[in-house]
Amino acid sequence: MSVPLLIGNGLAILIGAYEIARHGQAVRILTDGKTLGGHFAGTEIDGQGFDVGMVMLEEVIPARAGADIRTYDPNVRNDWTRFGDIASRWLREQVDLVRVPTPECLLEGKRVPDYLIANRLDAMFGADAPTILPRSDPRHSSHKNEPGIYDSLTYAQAVVLNHGASFHERFIEPFVKKVMGVSSEAFLARYHRIAWVPLYYPETLARAVCSNSTGLLEYAFWTTPEGYVGQLVLDLHEKLKRMPHVSILTTPLKSLREESGRWIAVLNNSENYESSRLALGLTPERTCVLLGIPISATSLAASVTVLFAKVRSVSISDPQSCTLLMDDKLSSYRLTDQDALAGLDPEWHRVTIESTPKLLGSRYPTLKEGDALKHELAALLGVPEYDESAIRPLKCITAQNAFAVPTAKEVARASGLSAAIALAAPGAVLTGSLLNYGVASFNDQLVQGIKFSREFV
Repeated sequence: MSVPLLIGNGLAILIGAYEIARHGQAVRILTDGKTLGGHFAGTEIDGQGFDVGMVMLEEVIPARAGADIRTYDPNVRNDWTRFGDIASRWLREQVDLVRVPTPECLLEGKRVPDYLIANRLDAMFGADAPTILPRSDPRHSSHKNEPGIYDSLTYAQAVVLNHGASFHERFIEPFVKKVMGVSSEAFLARYHRIAWVPLYYPETLARAVCSNSTGLLEYAFWTTPEGYVGQLVLDLHEKLKRMPHVSILTTPLKSLREESGRWIAVLNNSENYESSRLALGLTPERTCVLLGIPISATSLAASVTVLFAKVRSVSISDPQSCTLLMDDKLSSYRLTDQDALAGLDPEWHRVTIESTPKLLGSRYPTLKEGDALKHELAALLGVPEYDESAIRPLKCITAQNAFAVPTAKEVARASGLSAAIALAAPGAVLTGSLLNYGVASFNDQLVQGIKFSREFV
C-alpha cells in the first residue's frame, strides 16, 4: 500500500501524521510552505512563544464514553464533544494541563466572572428576566444544532426570543459589534460561537436573574505549564520530525490532480509525489486553486489587530488573566496574559490585546494601531501612563478579513465549496474548514486527525 500523502498545515494534518507514524507506518506531509499546526502553532517574538490571542484548551467528558470516532459528523455542530474522552486522553498524553483562572468580562466599568464563554452568570442577578419559550417551540435554543428553523434564524432573532431584548443589548451586543464589526442581525444563530457569544436556554437565564443560581457548572479552560498552547503544537512537530519514515516537505505546491485512482502532487521545484491515500488540510480557497475549482468571494469578513507585548510584573496594579471587554470606552475586545493563565509570575508577562482596525482608526485617528493598543493595555492592567518602561510592545499585526462572518450567504458559500471539493477529490479525507463552516476548532481538528489516522493505519 502506498505511503499516505497529507497535504496542508492544519492541526488535523499534524495530529493525523503523528498518529500514523506512531503506529510505525510511513507518512509524507506537504505543508505548502506553511508552518504545521497553523494558527495553533502561535508565534515566536523576542525569543518567547506567544499564542495569537486567546488560545485555551477544553476538556469535555461525554455522558456516554467510548463513542465510535468513525461516526464523527462535521455537519453536526460541536460533534467533537461526543468524543471528548478520546480528545482529553490524547491531550493528557502529550502535556500536563493547567486549569486557568475563571475568565472575566469588563462590564459597565466592573470586572465580573465571564458569562460569554465560561457559563458564569453571576452578573445577571437582578437583570430583566426573559420570557420563557416552551421547549416544544423550534426557536428554543435547545434546538440550535438541529435541522430546521435554525438553518435561517439570525443570532439577533434567537437571542431576543431566548434572552430578551434588554438583556441582549446590555450584556452581549456590545461585544458582538466589537468582534464581528456588524450587529447580531447579520449572522446565523447556529454559529454564535464563532463570535465567542452564548445562546443560553431561557430557563437558565431566568434562574440566574431571579436567584443567582443556575445549576450550570462553570465551563473550564486549560493551558500548558508554560502558558503557551503553541508549545504543545511545536513539541508535536519536533516529535514527528524525529520519527523514522516521516517526510516533511515545505516547498509550496504547484498542482494536485488524480489519475487512475492515484493522487499526484507537483511542487514548485518540479518534484512530484504520488499516493492512493490523500488527506487535505488547506484552506478551501487554496484547495480550489490547486484543484481548478472556481471560487466565489467571501461575502463578509472580520479583520483583527493584535498587539504582542511584554509587561513588567511589578508595574501591574490590576492583574488579570483573560478579560473580555464589553465597555464601549475601549476599542479592544480581549486581553490575555499567558503567564497569568498558567499561574506564572515572571519578571515580564506575555500579554496580547485584540481589537479591529476599524475601531482603532475611529477611536484613535492620530495614533498607530500598536500605540493605541498599548494605551488601552496600560489602562486595563493599571500601569501608570508615566511608566514608559513598563510595557514593551513587540509586534502589532493586522489580519485583514481574518475570519468569515457566518451570514446565511457565507455558510451557503462554504457549504458549496466543501461539496465541490469533495466532488473533485473523491476518496480524499477532508479536514478543518474543508469539511464545513466552523469545524476548524482545536478539538474538532484533534478528533479529525485521530479519525483519519485510524482509517489510514
